Amino acid sequence: NCNQLIDEDLFAGCYTGPPGTLMVGICEPGEMVCDTGSWGNYSDSNEFVGGLCLGEITPQEEICNGVDDNCDGIIDYGEEMKETDVLFIVDWSGSMSDEIDAVMIALNQFAQNFSDEEVIKWAFMRGPVAVATFSTKERLELQQDLVGFSDYLASLASMDSSSATMNTSYEMTLDAIYLAVHNITSMLNIPIPNLQWSGPAGVYPWDVAESVPSLQNFKVSWRPGADRIIIVFSDEQPQSYLEPELLTEDVKQAISGIPQFKLYTFSRITHKIQWEELSVTGNGKWYQLTNNPTEMYASLMEILNEICQGGN
Repeated sequence: NCNQLIDEDLFAGCYTGPPGTLMVGICEPGEMVCDTGSWGNYSDSNEFVGGLCLGEITPQEEICNGVDDNCDGIIDYGEEMKETDVLFIVDWSGSMSDEIDAVMIALNQFAQNFSDEEVIKWAFMRGPVAVATFSTKERLELQQDLVGFSDYLASLASMDSSSATMNTSYEMTLDAIYLAVHNITSMLNIPIPNLQWSGPAGVYPWDVAESVPSLQNFKVSWRPGADRIIIVFSDEQPQSYLEPELLTEDVKQAISGIPQFKLYTFSRITHKIQWEELSVTGNGKWYQLTNNPTEMYASLMEILNEICQGGN
């Protein structure tokens, strides 16, 4: 146009994905600009790259998130996901301080990838939690019983995650699993009315306070007919602070044979054997606990993909 500028203000839509996938599912076009006779775009280092279609979204691996990731016109493998109840049990002790941020970031991302209010219900349990600032008493808390996505995220956002609540050391993870399933199994070696909270050997027994809800009223509201998923995060070996003390075999007995049930566990590699035994008994899988949110999220999405595909 004879204004002493070459190929200025020239833009064009572009798409490099397979034919027939553009504007299907997540797939969207990108943009190219013209620079001295060549179409392309500028990289993050502000270098012109010929043929670079910036901003396009091409087919991705299909994951269970309520959208068509591979742009084939079918959402989540073409199967309607079954009603599923997901309970997270998080070790809230001081030794988890290195990993807890990664766990919480991954949990939020994980939940947001499938926000169906009706199909999936979410619950959150944590322990041990300091009863009050400077208190030596610790307890297990069902922070949120099974609810829809919006209520679940609101509950997590309102949760006190200060260091004061994590200044704890009595990781009652075996107790948490046992209490979580006691109303959906007939295989309890020790009935709930026969149990009470107690401290570890040599420690004043009331250092482990009454749980919330109380032990005799502790119940997760699993839906009849729904798939049940428990995901546990802990940096320590499985432990019990109930009296009589629960053994790993008690929990394995409780979770064996529960219909439509899976138990997944995350732990440090040093405690893999014990946690993996529990996972296998619960038809699930063991994963390594890390302080990397991306790695944790990837593992959680693998679990969700299995749920989506109905893997049993």
